Amino acid sequence: MMKIDALKQIIKGQVPSPGVFLLWGEEAFLKNHYKKQLVELLSPDMMEELNVFVFEGKNYSIREVDEAIEGLPVMAEKKLLIFNDSLIFKPDGRTGAKAEYRDYWATRLQDLPEYVAIIFDESEIDKRSALLKQVDKAGACVEFAYMTEEEMVRWTGRLFGILEKEISPADARYLNEITAEGMMAVRREAEKLAAYAGDKKQITRQDIDELVMPTVEGKVFDMVAAMLAHKADEALRLLEDLFVLKTDANQILAAIIYNVDKLLQTKILVDSRCDKSQIMSNLKISPFAATKFMRDSAKYSKDELAELSRRVAETDGYIKSNSMDNNVLISLLVSELATNKNADNTWS
Repeated sequence: MMKIDALKQIIKGQVPSPGVFLLWGEEAFLKNHYKKQLVELLSPDMMEELNVFVFEGKNYSIREVDEAIEGLPVMAEKKLLIFNDSLIFKPDGRTGAKAEYRDYWATRLQDLPEYVAIIFDESEIDKRSALLKQVDKAGACVEFAYMTEEEMVRWTGRLFGILEKEISPADARYLNEITAEGMMAVRREAEKLAAYAGDKKQITRQDIDELVMPTVEGKVFDMVAAMLAHKADEALRLLEDLFVLKTDANQILAAIIYNVDKLLQTKILVDSRCDKSQIMSNLKISPFAATKFMRDSAKYSKDELAELSRRVAETDGYIKSNSMDNNVLISLLVSELATNKNADNTWS
């Protein structure tokens, strides 16, 4: 796999560019940043409307792709084809592209004209894919994974510097912890904070608390932690905060299911001796989320978390089949799980 530093060398013209690029990874901000630079590098200087082709999703026309590849560039040396979420790098035909598409590319990639450049921009891949290995051998496969916590804290500090503001490392970390995952979300909040601060130079935690709304998933994470610790009053207070914000009961339950599932999966991975980077990769979560899930999952047994997952799934079924007010059902679930526990450490 190609490192981002090697991709930078290609973009700067320091090394020759391959004909095919595959970009993927959870950090959409970085991926979009380098994709934009690649498109600028590979796009022809003239007649762009006749030499650049964009194909969306997995159900594009293979015939149109072939015609785009085989036709000579119009008043230019190169032509560029961009595929957004083609899903050809997922061998499972149910969730990925159909076999006919994967078969087409297995052959087509062996016989690309020199005047053709291709960018595959994928949100989902399977690293075991034979096509991925084929592209990696002949082109450039670049993964844009989440940065580490320390890298994100430093990047956030530099971002505020660009916005002509300052933020302490502790407050930069706090902003990352309560914000939706990824650089794009942090940048949005940073721009809001910078505008809100006006002439004030220093961004403080108070500014963050006043302006940045923690994600529903983050609020629910704290609520699930209170439920697991059997702090019923705290769990119900956090739930009431969500109700005050008019958060839909189905959204709250979906976030509870998400958090409980991630706690359970983290526990299983930790028991299997996976490290933090492996947990992030397997669960597709940020380093800040991984830290929280690893910390809290360590407090409970796998059986406890599995039982909690079962109970939450039951409530999901009740909500879908019951006429009772959904907020009431969620309140009952949170109250019951935060207070009831058998002697064998499972929920009754």
